[in-house]
Amino acid sequence: MPLAFSTLGCPGDSLAQVIATAHAAGAAGLEIRVADGEFAYPGMDVAARTAVVRQLNDAGITVLSVASYVKICEPLDVRAPGLRKCDGGTLTSSHAAAAGAAATDGTADGTPDGTAVAAATGATAPDAAGAAGGADGTGAAPTVGDDHDELGANDPVLGDLLAAVELCAELSAGNTPAGTSDTGNPQTGPQLRVFPGAGLEPCDVGAAPSAELAAADRLGAQRLNLAAQRARELGVTILLETHDSHPRACDIVRILAHVDAAAPVKVIWDLMHPWRYDEAPTRTAELLTDSVAYAQYKDGVRNPGTNSVTLTLPGEGELPLLAMRDLVAETLAARGISDPWVCLEWERAWHPELPPVSEALGSLTKALA
Repeated sequence: MPLAFSTLGCPGDSLAQVIATAHAAGAAGLEIRVADGEFAYPGMDVAARTAVVRQLNDAGITVLSVASYVKICEPLDVRAPGLRKCDGGTLTSSHAAAAGAAATDGTADGTPDGTAVAAATGATAPDAAGAAGGADGTGAAPTVGDDHDELGANDPVLGDLLAAVELCAELSAGNTPAGTSDTGNPQTGPQLRVFPGAGLEPCDVGAAPSAELAAADRLGAQRLNLAAQRARELGVTILLETHDSHPRACDIVRILAHVDAAAPVKVIWDLMHPWRYDEAPTRTAELLTDSVAYAQYKDGVRNPGTNSVTLTLPGEGELPLLAMRDLVAETLAARGISDPWVCLEWERAWHPELPPVSEALGSLTKALA
């Protein structure tokens, strides 16, 4: 299985340093984190994008994915309340939609996510307040048209998503379609990581989601559907990670149930989050049979009585990494993918006291041997 790693594990490193780390570890791919202060960042100009593509291509490195911090379920009342979509329906926030549901039928996601090195933090994103009226103060919500620029202008989250799709396509330009590479390296098409990011606590295993969570599911799916056309045009697959408000496969599939079947949307299985929220790996694999693109590998020890985890080097924690790897491989093999990526997500950006990513890569290779 080809090895990749997220640049989350080497914050602040130049692209040349990252490439050197990859070559030393035998890694053929990168999950490129897009963040301020990194070699890939939001709003980077054409020259900067071209330079990154050239260096990666010269080094024979595949862009496994471009890791954005777009939160597709982020409530609209956080940044742009009360928007209307082009068919006249209201593009509501989770809070506004939940309030509407309660009135009519009586029914009431890039930071660390529950992991720590020395102690559990338990921090979660704050819930947003209720939705307001139109941006002009009249109560009339602006209309979202069909044009991508107009869509983005009226919904900042959707605007960020569309911009990330464009950036992903450009940064992945050096990837060779599968079966046509003469470098011997595995290849992949452009893939964009996004988070759910509803700012809500996940429901208990087996419990029905709250009205707010259900509304967040629909909002996230709606944004994915609106971005799907542009993603298809550019050959980009949007990857929704098991993370934050939707840490398990059972949470993710609620969003996917509202996504158009033809939309280029798949899933990144972050192995830790479903596990720490008590979803059995076999159940995660079953639910993601048709949608998983690849898995992110990490390890840790669960803090007693909580869902938080103290991170460890791969192979030194409690995650059944070998069994999980086999589940991922079996799931993808059923779809004709015989040699799936193994991608390390090492959270040194959030926990600078962790060992260097090079050490974690070595530990992962040994743990999966």
